[in-house]
Amino acid sequence: MNFWEKVDNELKYLGKTRKELASAVGIDAANISFGIKRNSIPYADTALKVAKFLGVSLEYLLDMPESIVQDSVSVQLIEIDNKLRRFSLSDLNAVLTLVNAINEKY
Repeated sequence: MNFWEKVDNELKYLGKTRKELASAVGIDAANISFGIKRNSIPYADTALKVAKFLGVSLEYLLDMPESIVQDSVSVQLIEIDNKLRRFSLSDLNAVLTLVNAINEKY
């Protein structure tokens, strides 16, 4: 899955449109369709704005290989971080309670 396909998936998940994303990051919405067709990646500043708008890491959108990310734990932490960014404060507190309970075992 390329950068823009991941963007499309995240937009669906958030209930947002390409037009909203384009407006927020200062690009033309047609560039997203073009990027998907061409399997291209935007300039670094645009890619970072897109990641921030979606609440995900740039590494996730760029599908960085494990050799760059270092190890599987880092990959898992990035995935957890991407998902936690969408949680409400009360859900985050529940997760923290769970993590603390598990941590007590060790």
